[in-house]
Amino acid sequence: MNETHTIVRHPRPPRPARILVNTVVSTILRSRWHSMRSGQLLLLTFTGRKSGKEFTTPLRYVQEGETLRMTVVYPWWKNLVGEATVRVLLRGQMRTGIAEVLPEKDGEVVVKIHLKG
Repeated sequence: MNETHTIVRHPRPPRPARILVNTVVSTILRSRWHSMRSGQLLLLTFTGRKSGKEFTTPLRYVQEGETLRMTVVYPWWKNLVGEATVRVLLRGQMRTGIAEVLPEKDGEVVVKIHLKG
């Protein structure tokens, strides 16, 4: 029996649209009105592996105890390889954690953040 595998490709929105959406979402998550979106979205801050610059991006997450699980389709996840230390703004509180990148499957990568105390 032949099996067919479908690879899902996620088209990348134009850069100006990404910047606008990320700015609006980040502003809401940093405000006192964060509860409108912080049950589903967080801000992840990490350091670029080559540039050394700090980057912050909003992401959807699922919380499993002290572990946050996110699916990433863009290649910036490579900055998290090797148990990178990250910061997350989670429900209005800044937390630190260690990133774990799980193997890529169908163009998607699962990133787990293990929160510290």
